[in-house]
Order: sequence, then C-alpha cells, then structure tokens
Amino acid sequence: MTARAVCFIDLDALAHNLAEVQRIVGPKVRVCGVVKANAYGHGAVPVARTLLRGGAGALAVACFEEAEELRTAGLAVPILILGGIDAELAADAVRLGLTPVVWDAEALREIASAVPSGRRLQIHLKVDTGMHRLGAAPSALEELIRTATELSVEVDGVLSHLACADEPENASVAAQLAEFEEALALAEEVGLRPRIRHLAASAGLLADARTHFDMVRAGLVLYGCLPHASFADRVTLRPVMELRTHVVQVKTIPPGDAVGYGFTWRAERQTRLAVLPIGYGQGYPRALSNRAHVAIGEATAPVVGTISMDHVTVDVTDVPDVEPGTEVVLWGGTGPDVMQLGKSAGTIGYELLSRVAHGVPRVYRGG
Repeated sequence: MTARAVCFIDLDALAHNLAEVQRIVGPKVRVCGVVKANAYGHGAVPVARTLLRGGAGALAVACFEEAEELRTAGLAVPILILGGIDAELAADAVRLGLTPVVWDAEALREIASAVPSGRRLQIHLKVDTGMHRLGAAPSALEELIRTATELSVEVDGVLSHLACADEPENASVAAQLAEFEEALALAEEVGLRPRIRHLAASAGLLADARTHFDMVRAGLVLYGCLPHASFADRVTLRPVMELRTHVVQVKTIPPGDAVGYGFTWRAERQTRLAVLPIGYGQGYPRALSNRAHVAIGEATAPVVGTISMDHVTVDVTDVPDVEPGTEVVLWGGTGPDVMQLGKSAGTIGYELLSRVAHGVPRVYRGG
C-alpha cells in the first residue's frame, strides 16, 4: 500500500444490501438510493451506478451540485434534491430533469417564476410532521399545496422525515405517521393526489412497514450499517467500506513513558508501539483517542495517545510480527464496526463514513 490510507468499496456488498431492502419493502415499493455527501463517503457515481443496475428506482442527494454530478456522469434516473433549490437554479433543474423538494409557498412562487416559459418543474412537497427541520408546518401546508396546483410545477410527490425511527421504543414514529397521513388527506381534499408518497429512510423502513408507502429513501442501510442493533434479525447486511492503512514505524518505550500530544496515555510496561499514517486530517476522528481498537491480522491493538492530524499510535505489544508496511484495518472488513466506533467517538457511524477525506483513494471491487 503506497497511499497513507485506502478505502476499499465492495460494490457486491452494496448490491446485496439493496436486494435486502427490496426484499423487505416488496416489489410495489420503489427504493430511492440516498447518495448525498459523496454517497456517505463511498463515491457517489460508482455507488449510484451499482444501485441503478440493482433496480433502484430513484436517487436522492442533498443539493443541486450533487445532482449535477450524477447527470454529468450520464445517469438518467429521477434525482430528488432533498435540500431544495434557489430560484436561480430553477432553469438548470428543468434542463437536467431534477426534482427539488419544496416546503415554502413563497419560495415556490419564486422558483416557479424562474421556470422557462412552456416548461414545467417537477417537485416534491415536504411536510413537517414533528422533526422541525425542513418541511411545511401543518398550518402552512394547505397554502403550499394550493400554490403548487396554481403554478408551472408538477407535484410528483409528498414526503416527510422520521426523527426517532432508530429508537425502537420511541412512540414518535406512530405520531409522525399519523401526522403524515393527515397531511396526505388534506392534499387529497385540495385536489392533489401525488404519485409518490414517502416517509421512511433506513431506520423507518426497518422499524415499521406502515411507513413504506410508495417509496423508501434508503441510505445508511445500503452501506451495510444497522441504524439500531435490534434490527439485526430483520435484515442481513454486508459492510461496504473497509478503511485500511499500514504501519510506518515501530518502536519500544519503557514503563512510565507517555505517548502523543498532552501525554494522555502512559505505558505501564515495556510497550511496543506502531505508528500509522492516518489521523483526523484524513477522517479518523480525534475523539477516538484512547477509545478505539484496530485490526492487525487476526489480532486487535488499542489506539493509545491523542490522535493527531496525520498519525495514530497503537499498542502492538501483544501482536506478533508487526513491522513497517504491516497492513492495518481501521473499520470494516475484519476491523471494528463503524457504527460502534461512532458511539465510542461520541457521534454516529454516518459521520465517520462521510468524513473520510477525498484525498483517501477509493478502490472499487465487484459490481
């Protein structure tokens, strides 16, 4: 391995995970593959191509630029822009056949006014069912729907988003489901019958089949990660990303010596250390200092000392045959589970996956 670190992306595992989602939701429910944030760090274009070959019916991204990248790569499939667009991008959205999400009547008027004459922009309307992020409040929904029916736009879908679907005991899923059904009933009263109704993301599609509607937005689950351990008996997933690095130096320190910035770890015995050429600058978070393990062959080694921008130090005293060049797995494959590492870092696995630096090469296998 010549690079400091490499992400190996298993496209066969991705296809397997998509097939699992399709099995769960059944043939009548479309699967929208969420490929925002460079497909959670996995590479948007190769991932999207694999998902489309596997039968995904749509893709979702966060912003116009991410959608444009997919169109430039020649992907002809419905692409949903979850974060919406400004009016200045309306003409380009029509030209590229993109579908922005809209949640505000006044913004919709501005967007529609920028649509070229004789053309129509396809949109999805988003309702806030309690998460209080993006979405029209129930009190503003009727105005939004009526506005949409009067303008040069085509309302292809209505959606919302679940806040706590990854907490199986949380009653809010049922409450948000009820709110969403009320919103759909209101839309029908106003004369809007959207072709696609969608509420569930990865956790929701595993938590409650009532949330499936016409489409599910599968993200994390496609990349082989469980939103909650209790879902393990419902789906069989294969990790898609394996992050590897290698040893660049091995040294032995005596008892009492400390390691790294701030001397946050001190040796209690004669200790053999291995230094790895990856740090928070490449996406291995500083919050894992003294809290994580890596895999070396069939053994594990603890991270010791504070993780720096470009290096991690691990204790290999009990791991035989470690020398410069020895391969190390940071997560995925034979290494730790990225979701568990996220917990250890005080965050979530989503963040670890999506924060692997663009400078870390992605090597694609299978597909």
